[in-house]
Amino acid sequence: MIKDGKSIGDFGGMYRSFDDPWNQSREDHIFDSRRQIALLACGRLELQHNLTSVIELGCGFGLLTEKLREKGFESIGTDISPTSIQKAQEKNPNSRFEIAEYDDYIVMNSFNSDIVSMAELTWYTLDTLDEFLSALLTYALSRQKPTFLIHLLTTYKPGTQKYGTEKFTNSDGIL
Repeated sequence: MIKDGKSIGDFGGMYRSFDDPWNQSREDHIFDSRRQIALLACGRLELQHNLTSVIELGCGFGLLTEKLREKGFESIGTDISPTSIQKAQEKNPNSRFEIAEYDDYIVMNSFNSDIVSMAELTWYTLDTLDEFLSALLTYALSRQKPTFLIHLLTTYKPGTQKYGTEKFTNSDGIL
């Protein structure tokens, strides 16, 4: 998805060409630490702030969206790939999914999400990340209630990251 320091991702093509991108069908996929962190964070936000709606950006097969729904959250998963959304809906028929760019504010506004979750999506959106974060802040201020971003991203040992170094190279930079 990344070549020579540039995002070249054709997510629709990838989902059409490969049955299981990123091994999402593995039974233990939902137990990946990033997904568990998101589930725990949403649970805490529900308890502390009574926040109950979550939009998952870049949901892939929708496993996190489904787990959030099972825990009582109003959840929606979005992905740029129609094939991904079709597979997510087939695998999780009780959850809601929509085809959307990660920065589709119409979907975000219509869903009125308290919590925005994105895992690993940042690597493919670096060119528009600043605009997204600014728009997310505007969205949060317009709601006049707390809005939280759960931003999960792998970090790499010093000197190994080749892509996105102009934005961040460690956890402090991500924050």
